[in-house]
Amino acid sequence: MRDLDEATRAELAAKVEKRVAAGMDRSLARRKVWDDYQAELVAIAAGVAGIDERPPPPDLPPAREKGKTYQPKSWYIPRTDSGQDFFTPERMQKSRSELEKLKKRLKAGVKS
Repeated sequence: MRDLDEATRAELAAKVEKRVAAGMDRSLARRKVWDDYQAELVAIAAGVAGIDERPPPPDLPPAREKGKTYQPKSWYIPRTDSGQDFFTPERMQKSRSELEKLKKRLKAGVKS
């Protein structure tokens, strides 16, 4: 009991005084309070020890088959199943003209 901090000592003394006020003998009250305190420490230690006894992790989803990878859909990736050329001459010309317009605006200092 000498190793206890002041708060714990005061708490245990209050419990002893409560039992004495209820009519219990002081030495018996001290023994009961001390036994209860020790039981609490054992329960806490058992709870901490139980942390290591975790259940196994849940089953993981099945792995993907080889060759099938995730590819994010994007507006600039042509779809192979479309049957059309992505970079057509018309599209390339339009892109070049838009790029030239943007370059001119940047040289002029105009913000879009």
